[in-house]
Amino acid sequence: MCVRSLDEHADFQNPALSRYLPSERRAILVHRYFLGIDRGIDPGLAATIQSWESGVADEWRRKKMHLDRVAQMTEIDRHRNELSTARGRSVDWNEAVWDWVQHHAEEWRQGWERTVAAGA
Repeated sequence: MCVRSLDEHADFQNPALSRYLPSERRAILVHRYFLGIDRGIDPGLAATIQSWESGVADEWRRKKMHLDRVAQMTEIDRHRNELSTARGRSVDWNEAVWDWVQHHAEEWRQGWERTVAAGA
């Protein structure tokens, strides 16, 4: 199952998955694939979500938070360097964070959630 095709999977837009981020939806659908192999049948979305929440979700979310934090800090540091160059002076971390959150965070998050690196 290709990660790119998961966003096009029929269940990706299923209302039962609406409370999850795109990266977690992909991870749940991957979980469904392997759960189906283990059980020898398609477990269905409801059973997959139950299995996900009871046995996989907590650890996946811990790892995802770490990945998100590292990626975001890297992006803020890149932004800090760009600001420093544009302003002709060293921009401190707090100033860079403030500017990044105000001008780039939402767009970055939306793009990040569409990437494989954000988790699947």
